[in-house]
Amino acid sequence: MTFLPMKRQTFLTVFSLISLIFQSFFGYSQQVTLTGSAIGAEGKSIRLSTWDDMVTFTEEKVAESVIDTMGNFAMTFDLPATSYIAIAIDLHRAGMYMQPGQTYKLKLAPINYTDNLEVNPFILSQNLEIELINPGYNELNIWINTFNDKYNQFLLDNFNALYLERKKNYLDTFRIQVNDSYRGIDQPYFQDYMRYKTAGLEQIAHAQSAYNLAKTYFIDQPILYNNVEYMQFFNNYFTKYLNASSDILRKIDLNPIIKGASPYPKLMKTIAADSVLRNEDLRELVLLKGLFELFYSSPELQDPIIEIFNAISQESPREMNQVIASNMKAKVTKLRQGTPAPAFTLVGRKKDQTHSLKDFQGKPVVINFWTTFCQGCLAEMELEVSLYEKYKDQVEFISICTDRYWIKMNYFSLIKPEYAWTLLHYSDNIDLLVNYEVRAYPLYVVIDKYGNIVQSPAPTPSEGLEKEIEKLIH
Repeated sequence: MTFLPMKRQTFLTVFSLISLIFQSFFGYSQQVTLTGSAIGAEGKSIRLSTWDDMVTFTEEKVAESVIDTMGNFAMTFDLPATSYIAIAIDLHRAGMYMQPGQTYKLKLAPINYTDNLEVNPFILSQNLEIELINPGYNELNIWINTFNDKYNQFLLDNFNALYLERKKNYLDTFRIQVNDSYRGIDQPYFQDYMRYKTAGLEQIAHAQSAYNLAKTYFIDQPILYNNVEYMQFFNNYFTKYLNASSDILRKIDLNPIIKGASPYPKLMKTIAADSVLRNEDLRELVLLKGLFELFYSSPELQDPIIEIFNAISQESPREMNQVIASNMKAKVTKLRQGTPAPAFTLVGRKKDQTHSLKDFQGKPVVINFWTTFCQGCLAEMELEVSLYEKYKDQVEFISICTDRYWIKMNYFSLIKPEYAWTLLHYSDNIDLLVNYEVRAYPLYVVIDKYGNIVQSPAPTPSEGLEKEIEKLIH
C-alpha cells in the first residue's frame, strides 16, 4: 500500500491485494457512507467485504451496490469497529481501512473491465487503484501507510543485521524513531497496529526469549481480534504451537484426547500445562488454531476435530471464539462429502428462464464447469454425450458455462444439438465460482439426490465419471 504526495487535499492511495488483510469484531455499529466513481465499470456491482476472523480469513459481505450509467456509486452500511475492507468489482480488488461513523469518497482508476480475452477470471483479475479524496489530517489510512513505508524500508536495510547478527540496538533505535514520529496520534487502532507490527521485528531478531515475547505481548494482554497486526503476530507466534513450537506441549500426545470422550474440556485442561496459556481466552484461541492446523496434517483426526469445532462454537463462553470455531467447521467441511452443495440460480438456453439447483433434487446431479474456448472441456463433453444418453432417466446433467457472454453459450448450443442436457450460464456470478472453488476447467462435481456433495472435484468422463454415477444409482 503506497501513498503518493498530497496535493490540494487529495491523497492518492494505491492499495495492493498482496497485503489485503482486515478485521471485524462485535460491538456497537455506526453507519459508514461510501461514495465514489469507477469509470468503465458502469452497470457492474461493487462489493465490500471483510474477514469475519483473521485465523480462517472467512469473508463476510458488508455491502453491495450497482455502479450507475455515469460510473458513480454510493452505499451506506453499518460497521461495528475499525475494519480493513475489501473493495471488489468482478474479481478485481483493493482494500482500505474504514472506521465507524465516517464518510469516504473514492475514485477508482480506470481499467479494462470488458476485456474480451477469454481466460479464467481468477487469472485475469487485477489490483484496483484508489484515490481517497479529502482524507483529513487524522486519517487512519495515512498513518498506517506512512508507518508501513518506514517499517518496510527499515526491514529492507537491516534484515541481515536483525536476523543474522541479532543487533537489538538497531530495533531499539527504530522503535524510538517511530514513537517520536507518531507521538500524540489519537488513533488507538493505529497505536496497537504499530506495537504489534514492531513485535514481529523482535521475533525476527530474537530480541527476547519466546516466553518473554509472549509475556510482553500476549500474557495478561487483551486479545485484539480486530487488529490486523495483532492477529498477524498471533498467527506467526503460535504456528504449530501444540505439536512443535511449545517446549511443554510437544512432549504431550494429544491424539488420544482428541479421539476420546469430551475432548474439548480435556484439551483445555491439558494445554494449561504451558504457562503461556494460563489465560483461558488465549488458551482456547491457540487450541482452535492448533486444531485447524492438525486437521490438514492428520487425516485420521479430521472427524473428531470437526466435532470439537462444533462443541466450541456452541459451548464456549467467548463469543468471538465461537465465531472462529464455526468458521473453521465451515471451512474444513466445504465441498466435503455429505455437506450441502452451494445453491445457485442461473439462466439457461432461454435468457428469460432461470434454473436453481433445488429444481433438480430427487435425482443425482452431475455438474461440470466449462468454457467454449477450453479444448479439454469440449473433449470431455463429447464423452459426456454417451453418458447422458445412457443415464438421462436416472441422473441430471448440468453444464455451467463461464464464458463472459451468454450469447456465446447460446450459439454454441445451437451448433451442438447433441448436448441436449441442461446448459446454464454463470452470468458474472463470481460467488458461484468461489463457492465451488472453480480454479481450472473442466471441473466436475457429483451431487446426490438430496442436494449433498458426493465428490468435488469428481473424475471427468475420461477419468472414470461413469463409475461414480453407477455407485449413486445402485
